[in-house]
Amino acid sequence: MPQRALILKIHLYLGLVAAIFLAILGLTGSIMAFEGDINHWLHPDLWYVTPGARPLPENDLISIVQNQFPRRRVVIAQFFRAANLAQAMQLSDGTTVYVNPYDGTVLGSTVGLSNSDIALGYIHQIHLRLLPDPRSTPRLAAAGKVVVSIAGLILCLLVPTGVTLWWRRKSTAINWKASWFKVFFDAHQAIGIYAALFLLIASLTGIMIGFGFLEQTYYLVTRSSPPPRPQSWASVPVPGATPIMSDEALEIARRAMPNATVALLVRPLRPQGAYTVMMRVPEETSETVHSSVTIDQFSGKVLYVRNYLTESAGYRLVRFNRSIHTGDVLGMPTHIIVSLSSLLLVAMVITGLVIWWKKLAV
Repeated sequence: MPQRALILKIHLYLGLVAAIFLAILGLTGSIMAFEGDINHWLHPDLWYVTPGARPLPENDLISIVQNQFPRRRVVIAQFFRAANLAQAMQLSDGTTVYVNPYDGTVLGSTVGLSNSDIALGYIHQIHLRLLPDPRSTPRLAAAGKVVVSIAGLILCLLVPTGVTLWWRRKSTAINWKASWFKVFFDAHQAIGIYAALFLLIASLTGIMIGFGFLEQTYYLVTRSSPPPRPQSWASVPVPGATPIMSDEALEIARRAMPNATVALLVRPLRPQGAYTVMMRVPEETSETVHSSVTIDQFSGKVLYVRNYLTESAGYRLVRFNRSIHTGDVLGMPTHIIVSLSSLLLVAMVITGLVIWWKKLAV
């Protein structure tokens, strides 16, 4: 069999085997690229504010919320990088309150997960495991994760074989006046070459996530270790002492990590509890932060500091790999690229199946 014919066979059969799974990954991936923004877009009245000169003190914001929701305590306060987003506070009963940090206006509240939260959760799990709720069938979820990882591996092979097949014609345009089959054929080739690099990156980073043992290569190459398991830290109750306020805890955290910004404040509910302030360092590209400062609520003593910059090189590579896959690495521009390339993957599946079906009919 000539070399080109062999490559064509490999490309064809790999594509047929993985087609449905790649379409699912493409559709879900295009939505997940904006996972952190969709709720903001769907509920602008709860999320968007007009930025002011500076936010109010955190103590004032917490007092405003607790006065409007008596007999409940603010447990978590979430801070966003965008200046035009509200601050979200989670109460002890599960209510989430959205407050304008510049004037203290309570914009609204929600209880539990919204329909959009549930839908996004299902989409996320389908992308990872092909099931909307992996807890119901753990074995199927585990098998689904393997299938998704294999589909990513197949995509790694489809891209170079596709580029090899494209090289002879080097078609980069679609002749819209040709027959419908020629339009699909041109579209498959043109879309494929424009999306090739992005799909290859998505597949490589995806299989590094999907096959957990591959992440160990980062630690082997860098001769480093995964971070230790997080420990629990307790405050030392002082009889008659007044716990420090939230603003003081935030200031202590900022002094402990002067180059970082606050991402999340977890307030203690019991005397033994401690403040935990999640911090975002500029070098961390992921939307999920992994630095924190734990503070004794009575003495204000820093009990523990976890700094992303002092983590092992292997762990930072693992996080960077995930940032590339999700599009977090450069924020909105890379989210758009990830979403578009995911949709182009769906287009590749559709045009590829049409080409196969037409040739099969002939």
